[in-house]
Amino acid sequence: MGVAGVTDVLTLAHDPMRMSTSDVLADHFHKLVNSEVRRGAENGVNVHVGLGVHPRSINDQVDTTLELLPDFVAHPAVVAIGEIGLETCTTVEEQVFRTQLEIDYYPKVIHTPRRAKREVLERIIAIVDDVGAKDVVIDHIDPSTIDVALEAGTYIGITVQPGKASVREAVGLIIEYPEAKFVVNSDLSSQRSDCLSVARVLRALTVEGYADRAQKACVQNGRDLFLR
Repeated sequence: MGVAGVTDVLTLAHDPMRMSTSDVLADHFHKLVNSEVRRGAENGVNVHVGLGVHPRSINDQVDTTLELLPDFVAHPAVVAIGEIGLETCTTVEEQVFRTQLEIDYYPKVIHTPRRAKREVLERIIAIVDDVGAKDVVIDHIDPSTIDVALEAGTYIGITVQPGKASVREAVGLIIEYPEAKFVVNSDLSSQRSDCLSVARVLRALTVEGYADRAQKACVQNGRDLFLR
């Protein structure tokens, strides 16, 4: 990424393994704020971190993790809370989601699932509105849910990776909805992806004559939200 001219990235907490205990989550957080930040620096990339309990990472010790989270978030590399959100809209998921939305100051990166995406997204937006959370990006939005996301008025994350949005789909959304506050991302996590997918979207938009929108969706909106 550094060779390609990428200077800053945001890496988020997710579920790279079976997150069975609070200790496993704590080790995951520790790796992000220490090992990943150091690894980026060694390759000329500033790694910024978002921490939180992904809905697929919720276990029976989640209360302990939520108690520890403020201490991890105080690390200087942390600029966001995420990924958080809902997967199946259970009562526990919604409680954990609300608790993390209520953490002050930090912008939030919100996961939406592959299944029942529209219904879960509507529930996410209802909870965000109820909590009154600001500086929110709702991620993994695609053509089937763009109308709902636009009505919410939040930042809209487009994840460009196999199984989610393609470069062409991302370009199409950015061109079709000039008023939207898009944040293009690669969501590398631990699955098959493309670390240069954001750069590919930026280049494709620029070639098609939309350089200003390319800069906003692929660079500036993310900087404005996370590096304020």
